Amino acid sequence: MPKPILPVNFADQAPKARIVQYNKKRYSIRLEPVFWRALEAVAKDHELKVGKFIGKLETIYEGPNFSSFLRVFCMISAERNLASAEVDTHKDTLISIINASPSPAALIAQDMTIISSNNAFYSWLGENKHALEGTTLNKLFQIRTKGLLKDSLNDLLSLQINHIDARIIRMIPGKVITAQARMVRASLFNHKKQYLVIWIASAPRVAAPKSA
Repeated sequence: MPKPILPVNFADQAPKARIVQYNKKRYSIRLEPVFWRALEAVAKDHELKVGKFIGKLETIYEGPNFSSFLRVFCMISAERNLASAEVDTHKDTLISIINASPSPAALIAQDMTIISSNNAFYSWLGENKHALEGTTLNKLFQIRTKGLLKDSLNDLLSLQINHIDARIIRMIPGKVITAQARMVRASLFNHKKQYLVIWIASAPRVAAPKSA
């Protein structure tokens, strides 16, 4: 087993405090320089200054340790970038199709983690885009299929079936949203890994939850 390679500047990674400001609110945050660089890079990808980006993350955060949340967010973003890099060669023929779809659609890994999705998908969910970094589909809604979803996915990935039709159920305070969806296999040339695309195939129906 190869030995881990430590960064040359490992000794320079002592946490550093910075004060950022967004929407007239000041945040004093202490992070290692590598995480500050990661946050600046992700903020740039979202076309935001780091202060405004951190402010938006703070609005969706729930927990006792915001600095820890930011570290985890940086790692999850890095994981998603690695996953996206594996499909960069075919972005023009895969992700661009998803982005052009008028219906909500997302490219997902075999473990159901979202790799990329179009704006219609975020709008349908009614979620802040930043809150969905590294999220799996089963945390967003229920996916109901004929038989077990796990078995259906295995059949889809092993080429035994061409697609999966499913019923999507999303529960939010005061609403139950249902829709029909279709999942297809997204095999890439010269790649051993397989991906999935999910489309929300029909307009969602909204109903008030039944009272107890």
